[in-house]
Amino acid sequence: MVWPKERPNDLVFGLAEGKVRNGVLRSNKSQVLYQTESYCVSIASNRAGDSVISGHLDGSIFAYHLESQTAQKVVVHHSIPYALGWGEQIVAGGND
Repeated sequence: MVWPKERPNDLVFGLAEGKVRNGVLRSNKSQVLYQTESYCVSIASNRAGDSVISGHLDGSIFAYHLESQTAQKVVVHHSIPYALGWGEQIVAGGND
């Protein structure tokens, strides 16, 4: 789960079924941002708060841009990316 900096009413979280959802706090509703076929194990926001990345059980890392509402696969990590960080670069850590 991540709370993007510039979006105080949005809470982005990943699910075991591979979906990444946006929880809208004002309306107490959520919407699917994108869906993959693999369990979401980690999620992080960039410093600006306008994009999020998610790590999945199959090693894939996806980026989602909240403004343009586009998702793309960034990379496939050689192990499960249990920890993600996004500053100047994307950092992924697994059990390797």
